[in-house]
Amino acid sequence: MSIDLDTIHAELPALPETIRMVVSDMDGTLLTPEKTIAPSTMAMAKELQKRGIPLCLASARPPAAMTKYISQLGLSGQNAGFNGGIIFSPDGTPTVSRVLSRDVLSVVHDMLHVHGIETWLLRQSYWMVRDAATPFVEHERRITELTPHTVPDLRQEFDGIGKVMGVSNNYDLLQRVETELAVMLRGEASVRRSSEMLLDITPALANKGEAVRELALAHGVAPDEVACLGDAHNDLPMFAVAGLGIAMGQAEDDVRAAAQVLTDTNERDGWAKAVERYILPRVKNT
Repeated sequence: MSIDLDTIHAELPALPETIRMVVSDMDGTLLTPEKTIAPSTMAMAKELQKRGIPLCLASARPPAAMTKYISQLGLSGQNAGFNGGIIFSPDGTPTVSRVLSRDVLSVVHDMLHVHGIETWLLRQSYWMVRDAATPFVEHERRITELTPHTVPDLRQEFDGIGKVMGVSNNYDLLQRVETELAVMLRGEASVRRSSEMLLDITPALANKGEAVRELALAHGVAPDEVACLGDAHNDLPMFAVAGLGIAMGQAEDDVRAAAQVLTDTNERDGWAKAVERYILPRVKNT
């Protein structure tokens, strides 16, 4: 079923006059499909720095899978991993670290197990799996460069867990489980897909909307002066908080509908085009 984006966008807040900060998703947004930073993106990131506009990353990734890109971009401020569950400095040191309760973990573990969904636990950047040889684990290892640790019983590892990941190529099933868990754990956990095949379960305040609030506060910026760029369902909370939400061209319809404006895909310099077209004209000279 198609949706009328023009009608939906007409009901969203007007575009802000001033942007003083940018918060960006990584995979599918700032990064190319090959998980690199395009030259055009790097150039626009440097232009933001030149104009005194902080750029912060907000990702589903753990800090250890983000620090390489933070270094490449030359970012000096704090960033958000685990969809906001961890706020950390450029060297990976956390300033905020939220964890899931054992009761929530038990519900999530059992739900994913019943549906045959591969389950991973993350304790900061320590990644635990039942089987390190699955195709999903190998794919994630290549992307994040993290080392998976095989544990015989995930239930024995519930202390200090900041994120659970459910992984499946049955996209319809993952969407149904997302909906069911979100209802069951309302107020106790944030349940969002970060891609078609990845379902993230993090503490209730570990969402990208709260991340935008915390990162903006750290820089002395009001949330309505923040521009956010994203492409997935876990980016919806930051679109709801920020003054300017920008959806990537390949985003699903509901994500596109939640953003005031759309840009090109991450294969076609969408991030750089968005900064040049929508953000830089709203940066006031100081």
